[in-house]
Amino acid sequence: MFRNLAPAAVFAAALAAAGGLAPDAALAAGCLSSKEARSAVQNGQAVSLSKMVKRIEKATGGQILPTPELCKNGGRLTYTVKVLKPDGSVETLTVDAASGNIAGY
Repeated sequence: MFRNLAPAAVFAAALAAAGGLAPDAALAAGCLSSKEARSAVQNGQAVSLSKMVKRIEKATGGQILPTPELCKNGGRLTYTVKVLKPDGSVETLTVDAASGNIAGY
């Protein structure tokens, strides 16, 4: 029974370690609301994050943690994505929202 809880406990610990921006803090940091992010994807300003999930997970070997943010960064739109890597560490990635390029990969 406890063996089944171990992965959930590791995931919960990683989420706690990852922190993340509260919705109000994310908006103050130049991040788009959910409605604005949907509009940016629909208008072709950003690639849908759902289309990039496999690419990000393959590049990092990890799992995307909730909740990626679409933000304005130096005049461009970028996704800020936290990834739980196989070694248990959390990596924060910057993904160009227009091209899907993952910085550093």
